[in-house]
Amino acid sequence: MEYRSLHLPDRIEWDEESLTGTYGRLVVTPLERGFGRTLGTALRRVLLSSLEGAAPVVARITGANHEFTPLPGVYQDVPDIVLNIKSLDIRHDGTGPGKLVLDAKGPAQTKASDFKGDSFLHILNGDLPIAEVGPGSKLHVELTVERGKGYVTAEDWHDLGRGKEIGDILLDSWFGPVRKVNFEVDSARVGDRTDYDRLAMEIQTDGSIGPREAMDAACDILLRHFEMILGGRQAGAQGAEGDSDEEAEDFTNLPLSETAMPPRLAATLAAGGISTLGQIASRTKAELLAVKNLGPSSLKILEGLLAEYGMGLSESRD
Repeated sequence: MEYRSLHLPDRIEWDEESLTGTYGRLVVTPLERGFGRTLGTALRRVLLSSLEGAAPVVARITGANHEFTPLPGVYQDVPDIVLNIKSLDIRHDGTGPGKLVLDAKGPAQTKASDFKGDSFLHILNGDLPIAEVGPGSKLHVELTVERGKGYVTAEDWHDLGRGKEIGDILLDSWFGPVRKVNFEVDSARVGDRTDYDRLAMEIQTDGSIGPREAMDAACDILLRHFEMILGGRQAGAQGAEGDSDEEAEDFTNLPLSETAMPPRLAATLAAGGISTLGQIASRTKAELLAVKNLGPSSLKILEGLLAEYGMGLSESRD
């Protein structure tokens, strides 16, 4: 198949024998020379950085006021326990923050599956060791789990106003559900020509999303941007004069995860029950400032974002 004298791929196949809920291998061929690396690089970047997932944000360990407090009767130091907690793979089927609690009495070898909590949180690597508790000792851990994208450091969470309560241990949060993406480009033959590309991509996820679903989401994100460029619109702009009311409604219901909003700010709004552009626009300045951890600087970001979409905050309610 050709398009504007360019050869389009006629083979797009997943390796069904190796395909699992966490691993997939996709082959796309033949591609015009150079398109293998172009597509592979773009898809890899989006898969690793732009898909939404879940991660622990705050840990509270009874008896530990900070990360370097020793825990009597627990064989691991708090930093070791925190490292194990950060390795949790979690599927978050809800909207706002969730809670997980581990309550163990020694002797015990605690694992990730020992955490109990909100029904919309599902731990995927239940065999992950957490800590060993000696006879007669106890370990109580509470986790706050949120949805987000990308990587947010403990310092970033602190700057956002988190960790103000005594005993809060802020965590470096990796939200991306895709753990690893590799791609390779080989030569492919079309007729007598051997200078076409063959793109093979390997995708490994944490199990909260499958490789096919991850690839579909990455393609959708790229398509959304290309459609904006093709239509001559800035990303997120409401559009040229004459756009239909239906398009405006789409922007009103646009999830914050599909905007250029910083992940930390999106997580703060999600904790306040705000997940779409329309929900932001329906609030007044005072109502937004009442959201926990949202300050004047964040409000300016929200006003600028709404302006890009041709929207604004609600007027004061008298």
